[in-house]
Amino acid sequence: MSRLGILIGAGSIGKRHAVVMAGRYNRLIVIDINPTAREWAASELSGDVVTVEKLSDVESEVRRYSSTTTAVIATWGPSHFQTIDELTALGVRQIFCEKPLAVSLKQVAEIRRLCSESKVSLTAGLHLRYRGISDFIRNISQSHLGGLPTTMVVDGGARCIATNGSHWLDLAIDVFGGPPSSVSSLLRSASINPRSADLQFWAGSACWEFLGGQHLAITYDNLSSVHERVCFYTPFGILEVDPELTVRAYRRTLSEIEADSRVIRVGQVERSQSVAEYVPYTGEVLSKQLDEIEGLCPPRYGAEQVLTSAAALITAFEAHRLECRLSFPPTQEIVDQSAEWSIS
Repeated sequence: MSRLGILIGAGSIGKRHAVVMAGRYNRLIVIDINPTAREWAASELSGDVVTVEKLSDVESEVRRYSSTTTAVIATWGPSHFQTIDELTALGVRQIFCEKPLAVSLKQVAEIRRLCSESKVSLTAGLHLRYRGISDFIRNISQSHLGGLPTTMVVDGGARCIATNGSHWLDLAIDVFGGPPSSVSSLLRSASINPRSADLQFWAGSACWEFLGGQHLAITYDNLSSVHERVCFYTPFGILEVDPELTVRAYRRTLSEIEADSRVIRVGQVERSQSVAEYVPYTGEVLSKQLDEIEGLCPPRYGAEQVLTSAAALITAFEAHRLECRLSFPPTQEIVDQSAEWSIS
């Protein structure tokens, strides 16, 4: 069966996806408004590769082969919803979209409707789910650190609540075993996004509370160039995730805990040696995600999960705009009045 691949957006991330797709599909259509990006695709990719400026240029071909077509969206965030809508209208039912997937709660709701009514198999570019990090954190916490994590804290410089915070939020949802129950935030933006001055870079603090009492707190500072720190707290220890995604677990001295196990008798973890360390696979995971949406293996990270993560992120922006704590999932009133955010 002839399989058609469509890549929309051949920027820095899109180029990496293009290499994977060129070896996967019988024919690859690369769509990018930038002629330099199209020239790169035409000269650097092997196989049957076609480059065009916009989706409408290949509309008839996409319609003809829509049942065996997979689309990958790697453009800026504000265009994602419209592109998903256009692809679905052409009959495409297998879609991978880079985060943030949507830039308003209304868009999230509409994408959920499209997926349900048109049977769209959808996933998103939040790759930490495929690194084995969550399983390691849960297993080591239970076996060596007194129980499952209760808090995740992320703090650092100019990393953006949307651009990088979305990955940590999705990891927290995975580790804590479900979506948050409420969201609060106090944010501020700056026009320092390296992709475009039209895209805001968001600092400040956001907190997501979970049903089991766990919480995630992210604080970023647009005036600092220091990489973020990522830490999970457990009853007896911590797990730290470094910039290369290596996870190290540290525990308090056991004799100290045995002498007085009350939680209010806090103590330092032993840093001379980690209890355990996990070095995850850091290569490409697009192939695994494409396998899932194409039905080649059971879905691990499907439409419901990616839409929940997207909604949880955008609800933090709505909590900031409305200056109040919001329940999650947000009410229909909040969805109806939600703003569109210039994030990517």
